[in-house]
Amino acid sequence: SEMCIRDRMIKMVTEQNDRLNKMVKTLLDMSELQTVGRDDEIILDALVDEVLEDLEPLAEGKNIRLIGKCKDITMVGSDILIYRMLYNLVENAIKYNRFGGQVTVTAYRKGKNICLSVEDTGSGIPDELKERVFEPFFRVDKSRSRELGGVGLGLALVREIVRVHDGSITVQSGSSGGTVFDVVFTQ
Repeated sequence: SEMCIRDRMIKMVTEQNDRLNKMVKTLLDMSELQTVGRDDEIILDALVDEVLEDLEPLAEGKNIRLIGKCKDITMVGSDILIYRMLYNLVENAIKYNRFGGQVTVTAYRKGKNICLSVEDTGSGIPDELKERVFEPFFRVDKSRSRELGGVGLGLALVREIVRVHDGSITVQSGSSGGTVFDVVFTQ
């Protein structure tokens, strides 16, 4: 049984180590954000398609439909960072969704603004926690998000990416009771 305890300890340390590595990598990403060039011409519908394609396997596991509703618009920014921002938002929308749900990504231009939204059909976020979801390490449901992996920095990173692009991000309840993240860039 001593062996068993040791194996469990090793497994635990390894998991913690993986989590720390991921966290450090994300924190480094955050501190490097300012230095990343933000003058790529980004074709949004192509970028959204790419994100949805990359996350299709994760969605399939929960039988979730991924829907992109994007007009043919371009924006100027960092291709890598806007990809990462959308990836994190869609990945969360899949992870915290119900089995058989859907995730809808919408992108359109409204006057001088480029609006992006990611909507899920999950169980939503209580109003009093909506502002806090962007805090590093904040978790709406501690027990569940641990099982889902990740280090609780996904939305903090999203907020930083939006900030270095001089945009804004808000979260609200969706029409289906799920959650909608709205990102607005002025260009």
